[in-house]
Amino acid sequence: MKKISLLPVILLAALILQGQFPPLVEPGAKIRPALEKVLSEPENGGKTLHVWVYFRDKGLSDRGMIRRALAETRAALRPHSVWRRSKMRDMERLVDYEDLPVSTEYSSRVQSLVGKVRTVSRWLNAVSVEADPEQVSVLSNLEFVLALDVVRGFRRDEPSISNRELTSSTAVPPDPLPPFKPLYGGSYRQLGQINVPSLHASGLTGQGVVVCMMDVGFRKTHQAFRSARIIAERDFVMGDNDVQRNPSDSRDYSDAHGTSTWSLLGGYAPGVLVGPAFGADFILARTEDDRSETPVEEDYWAAGIEWAESLGAEVVSSSLGYTDWYQFKDMDGKTAVTTKAANRAAALGVVVVNAAGNERRNAWGHIIAPADGYDVIAVGAVDATGRIASFSSPGPTADGRVKPEVCAMGVNNFVAASGLTTGDGAYVRGSGTSYATPLIGGVVALLLEAHRSWTPKDVRDALMKTANNTAAPNNDFGWGVIDAAAALLYR
Repeated sequence: MKKISLLPVILLAALILQGQFPPLVEPGAKIRPALEKVLSEPENGGKTLHVWVYFRDKGLSDRGMIRRALAETRAALRPHSVWRRSKMRDMERLVDYEDLPVSTEYSSRVQSLVGKVRTVSRWLNAVSVEADPEQVSVLSNLEFVLALDVVRGFRRDEPSISNRELTSSTAVPPDPLPPFKPLYGGSYRQLGQINVPSLHASGLTGQGVVVCMMDVGFRKTHQAFRSARIIAERDFVMGDNDVQRNPSDSRDYSDAHGTSTWSLLGGYAPGVLVGPAFGADFILARTEDDRSETPVEEDYWAAGIEWAESLGAEVVSSSLGYTDWYQFKDMDGKTAVTTKAANRAAALGVVVVNAAGNERRNAWGHIIAPADGYDVIAVGAVDATGRIASFSSPGPTADGRVKPEVCAMGVNNFVAASGLTTGDGAYVRGSGTSYATPLIGGVVALLLEAHRSWTPKDVRDALMKTANNTAAPNNDFGWGVIDAAAALLYR
């Protein structure tokens, strides 16, 4: 076996001590407890597992190589990403060690030993792979491997609706601008509750703002998206550049959920449905595999947000979440892989909006990752009268922070529909924090259109400090139902 120099490890340790490159995986035993548990279960003997392989360094042997790699990475940044990052950092520090590519020597060596490399993450300095227990053992003996862990996932639950709901402490403002109702059709109530029509009346549509939707897939041919501007799309599950379900795809694959969430944020079918940010530029990422037993897997999500950031995304709207293999103590804003990736994106100027989850009445009973992130805007769901939805996940985080941040309508929302038998003009009603989230994401795009210098913190503050429960935030409503018009004028 080729001997790997320890110099990169020593250099990285020095950089970490200087506070420049905090490690995303703590040092310790290579096989982490969750993966150890999976390996110890008899039924997993010989079974293909989804595994994270974390590397010790980026494979650069001296400071000169690191400096050159940083310069090359800086030169490769897209202009929109440079502009967005410059709101958070000075031009000399736009990139750092986490932006450097994963060592091709390391990833190639791993690929030669496993069944498949699923994703590669610069930010995590890791690859996710498909490997059996014997291959995991071989990987654990590689000198350049820092740690091995299981790829977490869960099946997204669609909530059932009941009348057992908490009472809102503050009334939702009356519907604004009644003359605009004919334009919005069935979507008027969900937009009126958060005062979106007044922003449209002022000319805001999200124009020029880059929004990434991360979900199970998207029916791009639907009537609601005929005027949508898609600037990039990527299917991380199938490894291609088409996020729509095609006739040749498995019948188990549905793009219904993504079609619905996208329509809530950016659909435009006048007189039928309008989303807040119908004029935005869209990046579409399929990060959920609904063909398997545990379709929502964190490696695809992490890869998706990293890719979106590289393309200059300013807003990421995600109606997915992760709990399996984690415990509530891990919902501390820094442990889950997706939370780490979300925090990283926010630090680079991306506003990350994520569903709080539909777990209030389930065994889990808490928010889900990455909604626990420090800078993530976690979204809870209310009904049309402002009462908290009976399913909306409550806070706090494991470290005691109030969650969710804000709420929007997530009960009986009017959405675009997609299915094996529906046409491109079908609409249905659906519920979940999944459906409240893109409403907030769309408002974020409107705010960024009006305030191009705003950072994620500015946006977060504007939404929270003008919402209807800001005087007494709690772990049901957070700071309350947002008021888009008031947030626009915040500062």
